[in-house]
Amino acid sequence: MADTKSLPVFAFIDDLHQLEELRGYLNKLGAKLDPQGPKEPTDNLVEVVNTVAMVASVKSHSEVDLILSSISSLIVCVPGDRAHEVVSKFCAQLTSGKFEGEGWQSNAGAAVRVLSNLFRGFAKIGDIQQVIFESLISICDSSRLISDIDTSVPVIEGYMKAWGTDREGRQRILRALHVALLHDERADQAAKVMLELLGTYTSANAAAAQEDARECVRTAVVDPKSFSFDHLVRLDAVHHLQQSDPLMHEALGLFTSGTLKDYQSFVKKNPKFVQEKLKVAEEILVKKMRLLTLMSIAEKNQVIRLSELAAELSLPDSEELEEFIIEAIQVNAISGKINEVQRTLSVTSFQHRSFGREQWAGLRSRLSALISMVKSSHVNIRNVNQEPHETVA
Repeated sequence: MADTKSLPVFAFIDDLHQLEELRGYLNKLGAKLDPQGPKEPTDNLVEVVNTVAMVASVKSHSEVDLILSSISSLIVCVPGDRAHEVVSKFCAQLTSGKFEGEGWQSNAGAAVRVLSNLFRGFAKIGDIQQVIFESLISICDSSRLISDIDTSVPVIEGYMKAWGTDREGRQRILRALHVALLHDERADQAAKVMLELLGTYTSANAAAAQEDARECVRTAVVDPKSFSFDHLVRLDAVHHLQQSDPLMHEALGLFTSGTLKDYQSFVKKNPKFVQEKLKVAEEILVKKMRLLTLMSIAEKNQVIRLSELAAELSLPDSEELEEFIIEAIQVNAISGKINEVQRTLSVTSFQHRSFGREQWAGLRSRLSALISMVKSSHVNIRNVNQEPHETVA
């Protein structure tokens, strides 16, 4: 049984009387239920729950909320050995696609509210809470309410650990969440979820992850905030694309270490790939490849001639190039300053496209130098404090 103290439930009539009233209401909507039903409350409730989708025809979302809340108040009182069955049937009715609308002031919003309450009510019963959460993702996706629940990877991982979710269940939850976040136009968060999803595969079952691996690469590549991809290359599922989908794997390689000219050559050889496989406007990827190419150039040169940069980026050496550089600075691809007189770009910092052994060694060297400077400053300050001070008579 659920924790009824966690739910806003107030029952002023006995269960069978409440079920009888619900049956009468549902029959007016077109259900063909026996007016009284079975005397055993759970069997009676199951019959009612199996017709819940009919409530979606009601135009008032407040009335829908009231009826669904009445039914959920009975669900939380179901004995433990029947609770999973009843909750699963209830969730199936709510996610049937019949509860429509967007936002809280809709029938779908009412369903989200009721499921959210049930989720809290079954906090101590992991397998049931997981069923409710999967349904919440589904209906929050269709109602554009996914942003109203915490979908951060640490929170989701905490849930699944507490529920003891198996690998198949983890993959199902993460896959559904990834789709919902994409629909909500949160590509960066969706990419994190997809990365977590691919982490559930090993070299032994990487072949089964082809579709997830393709979607992971696609999501990362089209995300305007992603500039580093070498962490994807190391995943078994993505590595397996080298055999199962060589073009997608080659595309990932371009965004990992290639240049704009490499990308243009790839598109020339595969003109339909961007539209059919990556499903994004080509100008978006051209812009991203320009940013990545600039980052690669900045890694090798602290001072870059604008004329040379314009040639590498296929941009005119004019205000258009300068606007691009300003945008690159705004998205933190690089930091720097344009010298209008000398027509150069002085780079002060940049994002690494990959962070391997060489970059770690460089970071260690810089940190060691910083620590030495701090220690030296500390010694100097201590020596100054120990020097005798002249006193004024």
